[in-house]
Amino acid sequence: MKERINDTGMKLLMVLLITLALGVSPGIAADWPSVLKQGKTKYAGFEKDVKDMAVIQNMTMITPEQKIASESKLFRKGKKFRMETKTQIPGMAGGNGGMETIVIFDGKDMWMISPFMGKQKLPEEKEKEHKAGENWWGTASEKAKIVGSEKVGGRECYIVEIQEQKESHFNKIWLDKKTLLVTKAESKEAKGKAMVWVYSDFKKIKGDWEMPYKTEIYEGSKLLSTTVVKSLKVNKGLSDDLFNPDKVKTKGSGMQDMMKMMMKERTGE
Repeated sequence: MKERINDTGMKLLMVLLITLALGVSPGIAADWPSVLKQGKTKYAGFEKDVKDMAVIQNMTMITPEQKIASESKLFRKGKKFRMETKTQIPGMAGGNGGMETIVIFDGKDMWMISPFMGKQKLPEEKEKEHKAGENWWGTASEKAKIVGSEKVGGRECYIVEIQEQKESHFNKIWLDKKTLLVTKAESKEAKGKAMVWVYSDFKKIKGDWEMPYKTEIYEGSKLLSTTVVKSLKVNKGLSDDLFNPDKVKTKGSGMQDMMKMMMKERTGE
């Protein structure tokens, strides 16, 4: 369960990155090569306007047994990023502030740091999984194609089918025809299950650049999680130390403390 929370949080971070760019434009041609070219052009402008970004968001995961709440702090500066996730597990938190996990991409390698496992460099396969979907205009090639159109959240959207899902994470995305914002996405997970991501409550963060403040993830019609952005700040001069894994100090329960807590719960002491 803890790994699923971490993976979902990382995917949400990537979703923030792919849905950030793309302010209003007067109109976009309906052929995919033109859409792809315009996306790349717009993203270059985003990099110039938004040097760094800090986001605080709350996520609620829904399981058959319970709801699990977590808070994430997301930091981005250029290609580097950091995600701090604090998760409250009902019946296990014990007033200790929950479990904290930190994932950092320092521009070269990706690291996961937690009280349970210490500092670990993620293997290349896991790193690719976390970085999948970083931006649709960078991972979707000209092999993708527009297969139709549909209205999502009141926005007229292109439905784009992506061939290289291993690189982009999503096999299908819905792009606003006017802004090129991703309003919906679909990915095929293990055992062929389809996961659907729906983005809403778009707000401007700087100039005409927008991003969704609400993200819902579904498996079929079943709601799995809801994430809401509580605050977002740009161009605050984030320190490079944030993206240095050697300077991370973790908080929360370690494995030893967690085992003691579980034993107390079982014995009733």
